[in-house]
Amino acid sequence: MIRFLAWLSVLSVAAVAAFSYSQVTLSFDTPSIWRVILFSILGFAGLLSVFLMPQFKSDQSVLLAIWIPAILLRLFLLSTAVSDDVSRYLFEGKLVRAGINPYAQTANAESVTKYRDVHWEMMNHKDKQTAYPPLAQLAFAAIGAVSYQPLTYKLIFVLADLLTLGAILKLLKMRGLSLAFSGFYALNSVVLIAFAAETHFDSLMIAALIWALCAYESGRFYLAATWISFATGIKWITLPLIPFFTVKRPASGTLIVLILFLLPAVSFFDSIQGLLHGLFVFGGTGNFNGLAYDGLLHGANLPRSLCNGIVLVIFAAVVLWRWLWRKHASLDSHLRWILGTFIVVSPTVHFWYLTWILPLVCLRPSLPWLTFSITAGSYFFVWINASENGVWELQRWQQCMFWGPFALACIYEVWSTNGRVLWPVLRSVQSTTPNVAVIIPTLNAAANLADALESISYQTVDVAEVIAVDAGSTDATLQQLAKSSFPIKVLSSNRGRGIQIATGIEAAKADWMIVLHADAILTPNAIECVLRAISSDRTIIGGALGQRFNNETLELLPIELLNDLRALFTRTAFGDQVQFFHRDTALNYQLMPKQPLMEDVESSWRTRECGGFVFLNQPCTVSFDKWDPRKWLKRFCLVVSFICKYRWTRVRGRRHAEALSKKLYAEYYLTSK
Repeated sequence: MIRFLAWLSVLSVAAVAAFSYSQVTLSFDTPSIWRVILFSILGFAGLLSVFLMPQFKSDQSVLLAIWIPAILLRLFLLSTAVSDDVSRYLFEGKLVRAGINPYAQTANAESVTKYRDVHWEMMNHKDKQTAYPPLAQLAFAAIGAVSYQPLTYKLIFVLADLLTLGAILKLLKMRGLSLAFSGFYALNSVVLIAFAAETHFDSLMIAALIWALCAYESGRFYLAATWISFATGIKWITLPLIPFFTVKRPASGTLIVLILFLLPAVSFFDSIQGLLHGLFVFGGTGNFNGLAYDGLLHGANLPRSLCNGIVLVIFAAVVLWRWLWRKHASLDSHLRWILGTFIVVSPTVHFWYLTWILPLVCLRPSLPWLTFSITAGSYFFVWINASENGVWELQRWQQCMFWGPFALACIYEVWSTNGRVLWPVLRSVQSTTPNVAVIIPTLNAAANLADALESISYQTVDVAEVIAVDAGSTDATLQQLAKSSFPIKVLSSNRGRGIQIATGIEAAKADWMIVLHADAILTPNAIECVLRAISSDRTIIGGALGQRFNNETLELLPIELLNDLRALFTRTAFGDQVQFFHRDTALNYQLMPKQPLMEDVESSWRTRECGGFVFLNQPCTVSFDKWDPRKWLKRFCLVVSFICKYRWTRVRGRRHAEALSKKLYAEYYLTSK
């Protein structure tokens, strides 16, 4: 109940922030600091609600807990003033319905004077030719035919936005990941403001892209080719992604894309030159808020033509790199890198560009991009600057607010993985369906062991073997193991959880190892979730499931929250979060250290230093006995101090960290008495 109330409270804050934003933004260019503040509050509340989401008893309840807040927050924002881009959608759609080619002239041309209206008056850049693809123009015309007003476009784009959410939920289930991760998109302030408030048409492209990914991962390659052709027909940025979707069916898939991509262009064929000119003007002659581009243009004072060439080479190099890696990583990984690079090197970056990548972030939550989705509210300083100085731009300190935390988080990603985030270790290819062993380190664990063993027997996927590694129990632990309803291989080792687990890994025969503490209980589908997760990406070599205490108290909630945040964003899991490893990789890279304490932290760091750690957020239940409510703060401070000491020593090398582990082991059990 405590978690449920905390979750509702955070969602209430998000709802108030969303409604307040709609009331503050009376026009799309409202120069108010409250836009920045409310954007950040909405983003932070949405992010926090993902980690506070309660465990519901049925899948239907989980889905309702995702869909209801997502829909309500969008409804609260519907009254927000739309962007001036919508005026262009309306006017150009009107021209198409009248049989006039929008690529043949600019919006201020005398030939279209009689079509001018209030939406034409509100258009931006009337003197520039449109750069929207033919399918987008047909979509604008079709929507305008239903009702020629901004609200119609807003409702259609929000429906496409919710269609994307449906695809995300489908992909998360296929991957064995927590459905709560969908909140990184559904409750994200960037997504909410971009579509439910400002009404950008990118939601159409994103829906087609993510459903293309769904079709591809389901083995429906022709449908995937169809969807990606629609995405590209709506927005050009997905053009480099087409080969990745047609690689399984290169000839027929490419033919489908060509037909569906070129068919809408037939109506505008006589003015394709105008379309190409519009693309050139938009992409090559202007810039606003670009990270790499502004650095080259203003920081290094390079000519614009040279800047254009450099960013094109960088982008092409990333696309080539991902193409060469196409067989080694999952498709969503390639999409993240390509779209993410496009955002970083683009000459112009608006806040809603982040919506392109956020659905993919749900599949592999990322500290840089989720941080960015909160700081992106700095974008709205442009309207304050425009009203005060008459210049529509961000000042340097405002750009630092926009890009700075993202850049720092990227540096942390590279540092914490020793660069392996770029070149992860690839696990060996298996010819058969992988199997799983459960390793249980025990030491006087009789009190909770029966429940742990029972949870193994209830798994929806059979376990290949169960190995208990005992360190000299003097209670009824060994008798409990002997009475198990399934065979258990019992081994002996010296004391120290890392030593015990490493012994179990060496003795196991299975492909994957799950380390289950004797006071933890697996959810019935825990092993199934692990197998789903690893089947999607060959770079995954280890990770953690997650944990919840078997007693819900106010003191324990922040512990659970911090554990999840640490596991997701720093790839550092504790043992009671149920770690798992690929056995061969664990042996080859010594992922499990033979040390008595901090083995879970050390093994997490060694795994992330190979690049392939994943946090599923599929919590297992853990005993709260160690967290006495009267002493929880003391224990919390002790654990934090140990981690800080260990982290500092680890900088000096693994050998020094292992020596410290032995000292901390003695101090820990002396303090715990």
